Amino acid sequence: MQYLTDEGLKIFNELENHCKNRLKMEDVDTFELTMLANSFALYSECAKLCNEDGVQMTITTEKGGVYSQIRPEYTVMKNEYANILKHGGKFGLNPGDREKIFKGLKADKRKGFDLKKAV
Repeated sequence: MQYLTDEGLKIFNELENHCKNRLKMEDVDTFELTMLANSFALYSECAKLCNEDGVQMTITTEKGGVYSQIRPEYTVMKNEYANILKHGGKFGLNPGDREKIFKGLKADKRKGFDLKKAV
């Protein structure tokens, strides 16, 4: 977790608490959860900048020409949002995915499945 910023570490701790309290989180899940926390932190950092300065920036060329382009931070923000959507469901971070996960947990209990014995 050395690559997480302070904000990323706070996000990771919240995600970890959620997963440990609600899901069958194992130690092996920590690495992917760390990547998810990093995506949240990068998204947050870039979103703050885009909200303050806008999603476009003006560039002046050496010859005095001026043009606008999308900020690189906006592109990073979009990419990290896609990562969050792709991986957040694995950890029950939206209502639909939580419902699927909890139904699966209830079904496991009914079947008498014990993950710790299976591993």
